[in-house]
Amino acid sequence: MSIETARSLSKAARDVVLRRRVPEMVQTQRLETCRACPSWDAVYSRCTECGCQMRVKAALSSSECPLKKWGPHISEIRE
Repeated sequence: MSIETARSLSKAARDVVLRRRVPEMVQTQRLETCRACPSWDAVYSRCTECGCQMRVKAALSSSECPLKKWGPHISEIRE
């Protein structure tokens, strides 16, 4: 596992524990962007770049696309 993957998993775990989710509209926009991307695996709803299950990742505030197509939802992140 790379350091970047470990950091991403740590941020995701923190979002889950602290219940930091994006508004439904943001999650929908993120998923639409993912579905239009060549790295989208429609069978498993996963990103082939990072391997994440995108329905989960798109809902978390600190998540970001590995291809920089969308970033963290900053207004929801309070450390």
